[in-house]
Amino acid sequence: MGLVVTGISQDGDLAALEAQLKAAGLPLDPLQLIGPDDSTQGAASRAGILSDGGLISGGGGTGVPGITSHNPTVPGGSGASFFRNETLSDRLGDLEIPDDEVENYVDTLEAGRSVVAYFAKPDNIDKVSEIFHAAGLAKVKTF
Repeated sequence: MGLVVTGISQDGDLAALEAQLKAAGLPLDPLQLIGPDDSTQGAASRAGILSDGGLISGGGGTGVPGITSHNPTVPGGSGASFFRNETLSDRLGDLEIPDDEVENYVDTLEAGRSVVAYFAKPDNIDKVSEIFHAAGLAKVKTF
């Protein structure tokens, strides 16, 4: 049986959830929030590095950004694009989310929603799950 309860918050506001956890006598320390700002590290510059670690190219490899007139762009974009924070998958992995579901959570974050998790104990896992549902979190799962 898993011990991490996860859910999706539309706005990242945990006030109602925290109040319900406190009312149930559960500590707030095990509560984690990963917000949409955690899903991107920032804008990639036109001459920056892609998320796979490769350099943006397309000018034959001889152009020097800021010196030559060639302005390479991020593939699929119009100049700047966002690339993922490399630690995001690690953070989601810490929530014991299976590898085959991590991408769904990344997509959720990129869509502007937040992932909420609670590291429960065997004796309170069901109560935490009930509280997540009662607080209006979507897609409540236990891993």
